[in-house]
Amino acid sequence: MKLIFDNQLLKIAIKDNGEKLFYIKNFCPKITLRLATYIKKEGKKSREDACFVRKSVADRMNQAQSFLPKGYKLLLRCGYRSLLTQKRRYNWMYKRLEKRYPEWNKEKLRDETSKCVAPPDIVPPHSTGGAVDVSIIGPNGKQLDMGEKLGAFNEKTYTFSDKISKTAKKNRKLLILVMTKAGFINYPTEWWHWSYGDRYWAAALKKKHSIYNSV
Repeated sequence: MKLIFDNQLLKIAIKDNGEKLFYIKNFCPKITLRLATYIKKEGKKSREDACFVRKSVADRMNQAQSFLPKGYKLLLRCGYRSLLTQKRRYNWMYKRLEKRYPEWNKEKLRDETSKCVAPPDIVPPHSTGGAVDVSIIGPNGKQLDMGEKLGAFNEKTYTFSDKISKTAKKNRKLLILVMTKAGFINYPTEWWHWSYGDRYWAAALKKKHSIYNSV
């Protein structure tokens, strides 16, 4: 399992293809948008930013939606994040861990923080407009049981975790099916995080370079 800040990933070249960001509400009308709590707290600009993704990502979100059974909807919690928002989120997690584990040195704190939130200086996936945090809403209008809430950080958030129920595993399997079929790549420590065009996508598909840089 390679993490986002792995040295091999950071060596992958970036050649941005110039795709524009698209407003998800207009381009993907069938997809439900419920922004994550921390995004809402960041302010109006961050809330607006989170509703945007690159054009090819929006196309693939529509594809993923079309692969779901009738009555089910894809749920978007976050799309694009500016580097400023990413930095704030990273610093928040760093301070949280620093308070919880006062015995950790700076290197340990940096490594553990980076497992939860991508460092702002490595071209974070969300800053490219190529990453999305998603889940699925069932016919009853409620989010499917995925075993652990989106945004938590523990072994239950690992996409193929054995510490969740059979129902949660089944629901994750559906999410994996539709997102993979649409061309997205999952970040294995976070069942909700999927991307296209970033370095993780390039590494997983053995591409020579990623096609999105930070916007």
